[in-house]
Amino acid sequence: MKWSLIQLQKYRGKRIPLEQEMDVTTYLKEHNHDVRDASLVRVTGDIAVRQDSVVIRLVLDGTFTLPCARTFEDVIYPYHIESVETYVDKEENVLDEMHHMMDGDKIDALPVVEELLLLEIPMQVYSDNVENALSEGKDWNVITEEELEQQAIQEEPKVDPRLAGLADFFDKKED
Repeated sequence: MKWSLIQLQKYRGKRIPLEQEMDVTTYLKEHNHDVRDASLVRVTGDIAVRQDSVVIRLVLDGTFTLPCARTFEDVIYPYHIESVETYVDKEENVLDEMHHMMDGDKIDALPVVEELLLLEIPMQVYSDNVENALSEGKDWNVITEEELEQQAIQEEPKVDPRLAGLADFFDKKED
């Protein structure tokens, strides 16, 4: 995903279609240890060359394989990312995080694609197959909020019998 500015200047005023598949699995695994696997990234979009900038419209499609937060089973997580990135040749033209400096007379979109993919990885995913999920263990179990509320209603605060006499301590009026 590298282009020479000289190569792109031939297409000034026109849109250059972009369609490519990339393998960034190794990069994703190195930078996010939750990623177990990733499909090829299908990159589509177009490139527009302007007088002082190059605008790349990116559409990224693919899947991540991530661990389920409950069962650690593999979960296939699909993504669809759309982004517009602008490459400029002067530092003062960098207005926000969507603007990037050209590397001399070259444009390299790979770091931007990798960053977009890393930002898309969710912190937790859950498998649809919940039968294998643990619902209880030693000294714990999973309950719903409604069950928790019912338990709170049924359980009244218990007073230690040794301290029961102190419950009336402040209620007594001093003579």
